[in-house]
Amino acid sequence: MRLGALRRSRKSKGVNVSKNVDLNTVTEQDLERIQGVGRDHAKKIVEFRKQKGSFKSWEDLKEIPGIPAHMLDTLKRSGLNIGGRAA
Repeated sequence: MRLGALRRSRKSKGVNVSKNVDLNTVTEQDLERIQGVGRDHAKKIVEFRKQKGSFKSWEDLKEIPGIPAHMLDTLKRSGLNIGGRAA
């Protein structure tokens, strides 16, 4: 994902992601920039993806140890998609 695909939200310190950015290709650094994700969760998401393969659905994120349930909502609201399918 190119940094241009992220845009700053005027309401928060976090970023919104362009609707065409797939969770299966987003980088750890770009995930960190989304408010509410942080370095530890970004690393867990990317490492899980590397070990288990591409996410097929948002429900796959529930399998990641240490990722809180509300993180799915945070990622969905940021504008990410999975396999071209928005939340």
